Amino acid sequence: MPLISSIDGADLLHFFSGENELLQLTIDVLPVPIFYKDTHGVYLGCNRAFEEFIKIERQQLVGRNVYELFDKDLADVYQKADIELFNHPGIQVYEKKIRTFEGNDIFVKFHKTSFNDGQGNVAGLIGVIFDITEQKALEEKLLNKAAYDELTGLYNRCQGYAVAEKLLSQIEEDQQVAIIMIDIDHFKRINDTFGHLSGDEALRHIASTFQTHKHDSGIIIRWGGEEFLILVKLSDASHCVDNMAAIAEHYRSVIENHPLPMYSGKVTITISGGVSCYTGQTLLEMINEADNLLYKAKSLGKNQMCVR
Repeated sequence: MPLISSIDGADLLHFFSGENELLQLTIDVLPVPIFYKDTHGVYLGCNRAFEEFIKIERQQLVGRNVYELFDKDLADVYQKADIELFNHPGIQVYEKKIRTFEGNDIFVKFHKTSFNDGQGNVAGLIGVIFDITEQKALEEKLLNKAAYDELTGLYNRCQGYAVAEKLLSQIEEDQQVAIIMIDIDHFKRINDTFGHLSGDEALRHIASTFQTHKHDSGIIIRWGGEEFLILVKLSDASHCVDNMAAIAEHYRSVIENHPLPMYSGKVTITISGGVSCYTGQTLLEMINEADNLLYKAKSLGKNQMCVR
């Protein structure tokens, strides 16, 4: 906060009295919005960037509070933050999503500090606003890249594992969680016959089909390669095996009955899977069990589901 923490209270009070044209000229050339208020939340002044930011000239701003300028919900946020700063003098930094007067949603970061009068009492605050919309967009992009599979748009393995662990930790006594480990049958044949780009299309097609026809509580994860993992939360813990056999069969038949459109015609794809119901084991143990049952399904001729 070097911009506003280096000005002492006496200088600020002198400035607010309108007798310091040099300081006003200085902050007017700064490109970031700057404002200052008294302890009642009344605006004492601002720079030109702040005028442009709120579309109000300085003369119309001075003497008014946030409730006269913004909608009540936003004004409540600003007033609460101001009161907190006055109750705990010093520096305050926070972020907020706001709607501009043009109707655009942006993210801003407020940097504010309190200042004292000549007797050492809190006399007001001065704040700076930074537009961090681009930074937030980049953060969201990086977060999505870390959590989602780029090819299919599904959770990737790392994020899927975290989601599964959280789901298991929140399970209630009368609920049940199960996983289905799925592998595409003859995936190498698709690549060899139609090319690797067709393999990518097959993965996207299966992911999209799963999402369109998923169970109400189903969470689809791209586990890696041609493998998918599906998390299912059941409200009835007493019939997990029977319920999951039906759910797993639903996913199998959905893929078989929705062939992949190719330039040479439609290609039928089949999947095999293994299902593990939670009985107190760890997530890793469930995954290993489902994986073993998947390979049992493969050994029995593929295009089927095996349930423990």
